[in-house]
Parts: sequence; structure tokens; C-alpha cells
Amino acid sequence: MIISFKPYGYSKGDMVSAVEAMGYPYFFSGLKRRELEDFFCQKLDRKYSLAVNDLTSTLLILLDYIGLSKHSKIVLSPLSYFKHFSPYLRISGYEYVYADVERWYLNLDVKRLTQMLTDDVKVLIVNNVLGIPANWDAIVEMVKDKDIFLIEDSRETIFTEYKGKPAGSFGYVSLLGFSDSSIITGHGGIILTDDKLIYERLREYVEPMDDITSALILSQIKHIDEKRRIREDLVNLYSQLLVGIEGLKAQFCPNYVSKMHWSYFCIHLGKRYSQEAKMLIKDLLIHDGIEVREYPIPQDMKEGKKLNHLHIAHEVGPRILLLPLHEDITEEDVYFVCERLKEHVVQIGAGSVDH
Repeated sequence: MIISFKPYGYSKGDMVSAVEAMGYPYFFSGLKRRELEDFFCQKLDRKYSLAVNDLTSTLLILLDYIGLSKHSKIVLSPLSYFKHFSPYLRISGYEYVYADVERWYLNLDVKRLTQMLTDDVKVLIVNNVLGIPANWDAIVEMVKDKDIFLIEDSRETIFTEYKGKPAGSFGYVSLLGFSDSSIITGHGGIILTDDKLIYERLREYVEPMDDITSALILSQIKHIDEKRRIREDLVNLYSQLLVGIEGLKAQFCPNYVSKMHWSYFCIHLGKRYSQEAKMLIKDLLIHDGIEVREYPIPQDMKEGKKLNHLHIAHEVGPRILLLPLHEDITEEDVYFVCERLKEHVVQIGAGSVDH
């Protein structure tokens, strides 16, 4: 039996909801989609919401609408678990620059971000990484007197709260995403804004989410408190079992996270572990029947132009592994994952040059 990284499938209740959406009166009516949009408006206290099939194309339509000059700069993180925006920005002719990240949370480092926000920067895309919100008080304060359009990329973070406010409520436009492994599984995402003109422009041009997907997401939302409790218990067990393992640090949250909805759980390998060592650990775990995923390396490295000012992203990004975390795994599974992970980390670390 393989311990899968993603859930084993939708529940019977979710599938019943999807089947209902295939019939009258929902089939291609948009009723389920509008119900989903209304839910997120109320949940996140936003005026307008759009459920869409693809977030990348929506972002490009947004940048075109706000009149971003090809010579204006976009600042964003080099790290993203979801499809990174930069290749599409490059194809569209936009100029972008990467800002460095925090060591443990992987969000943009606000201390270094200030010097990146020069006069030619017109858009700042801030992502909430692996379920952990960025330092939004500092970021909002940083841009409030600048001519900078703030976009919140919360594709990795759903329902988690920053000081009592849910992710998705901070950007001028905010993006929420669903994936095969997030706490709400699916595809596509939600666009949120308080600007009526932006909402109407996007509604005119973007491809809306279908009612079947909308029904699957709505069905899962009904059980979100139970899903959160199960995942929180699994995270606590992971953290307990992984403490004290030399060369490994489990993910933890900053104090400003008031309510956490875990979609992902990662481990940070120490400096002695190269990217090749991480891949070896990953392969050994997969051989054990444990499906783990690596967090993508920094985008500038993928592009073949390693930028010197991104030293934290380069140091921590290539040494992160994501462990299975979902409602279909058991405590016994977690014990097995931690046992095998500890053995491989210790054995490979023993052969490292700085051990």
C-alpha cells in the first residue's frame, strides 16, 4: 500500500454533489458557481468574487486591464509550489524582479523587500507560502503611499487566518487556488476584489469555473472544520516524532497566524544536505512506498541565472520536502513515514562532508 501524497479520492457525499450538478437545474447554469462565489465573498468579507478555471490567464488579463507598461516592473517571489507566474510574464513582455524570502516560512522577507520597491515597480505579487500568510501588516504599510498595485497570491493558503483575518482578504486583488493536494481539492481558483470595475472586466474575459467543480468544492467546504481538525492532529504528531532529529527541522508557524488550515507540511533539511542528497532521500522514501514531493527550486535557478541577492531562497529552497498530509492517512502511516525519514536523513547525513 502506497502512502499517497494526495487524498485517495473524493468522498461519496462529494461525488453525489457533483452528480447533482450534472442535472437540472444546475447543468451549465452557473448556479453552483455563483453559490461558491457568494460563499467566498461572505467568508472573506470581499465585495466581489469570481470562480475561474485558470488563475494564470486571469492574472495576465488583470495586468493588461490596469494598464501596466512593458517597462514597469513586477516584484514577486522566486518560490512557488503552484505553477510559477514568471514564464508567462516573460512571454507577455512584462519585466519582473525577484525578492528574497524568509528562512523558515519562505514568504517574502519584508526587511529586504523595502529596497526592491523602486519607483519603476508598479505591481507587487505577494504569495502566502504553504499555508502560512506573509507579514501583511508590514507589507500593506510598505505600499500604502506608493503607486503599487498589490496582488495577494494565496493559491497555497485557504482559510488560514492572519491576526484574525483570512488569507485572501489583503490584496487589491487576491487569488485562492485549489489543487490535488490542498485542503480543498480541485482545480482552478477564486479571484477576490473590492473593485467593481476590475470585477466586471475579469468577468467579461475569464473562463468561469464549471458547476461540477464548484459543487465538489462546496461539498468539501461543509466539512472543512473536520478536515482541519484531522490535519492539525497529524501535523502535531509529525512535529512530535520529528523533533530532535539532527539535520532536520519540521515546519512551524509564526505567532501572527491565529488559525491554521494545513494544506501542506514540509521539512527543512540542514546545510549539509545538497539538492542531490535531498533527491536521494526522496527516492528512498518513494521506494519505501511513501510519496513525498519536493518544493520547486527558486525560479531564477530554473531560468539558469542564479541571482546573488536571493541567497536565502537559494539556501533553503532546494532542501525542502513535502510530506503526505490528508484525511486518508492514519497515525500508523505517520509513524512509518517518520521512522523511514529519520533513517534516511541520518544515514545520508552521516556521509556529508560537514557531518
